[in-house]
Amino acid sequence: MESSDEKIFTPELAPRSGERNAWILAFLMFVLWFVFRLTPWELPFTGELLAILTLGAALLISFGNWVERKTLLALSSGGVRFENGVRKVKLGWEEIEEVRVRPAVWGKRVQVRGKGTRFDFHTLGEVKYRGTVQAKTGFAQGDEIVRQIVLQSGLRIAEQLGEEVIYSR
Repeated sequence: MESSDEKIFTPELAPRSGERNAWILAFLMFVLWFVFRLTPWELPFTGELLAILTLGAALLISFGNWVERKTLLALSSGGVRFENGVRKVKLGWEEIEEVRVRPAVWGKRVQVRGKGTRFDFHTLGEVKYRGTVQAKTGFAQGDEIVRQIVLQSGLRIAEQLGEEVIYSR
């Protein structure tokens, strides 16, 4: 479905400082665990558990950042293509059966459903602390992407439940 008229969108990338901090903390926990192994003292079970959880958190944050950096959403005359490093979904406009848009913590969560498959993405959200934007997440053009998907696939509003909107055929 790749074509010359394809318009490619990528999400805003979160700063990697959280990932860096998680790995620093995991490294420090490993050093602490290693020091305890060399001494006659015993590291409490909660300390070992905390080290394992810290390592797990660092791994999950890194994986999330990797997926985010591999994510793209493309619109063309033939349909929509979504890739994120783990999944690849291609849907022609006629294959799209439903689009759900609901509020999320940051931006809106959008779910595009087709025959036997679906993909999700978020519209632009701003992470604020004390009134100052610290980071942006999701697709900056998310609302326009939703509008184009709904228009091109010929969907209409089927339900509106509060802030959630469901478009279908």
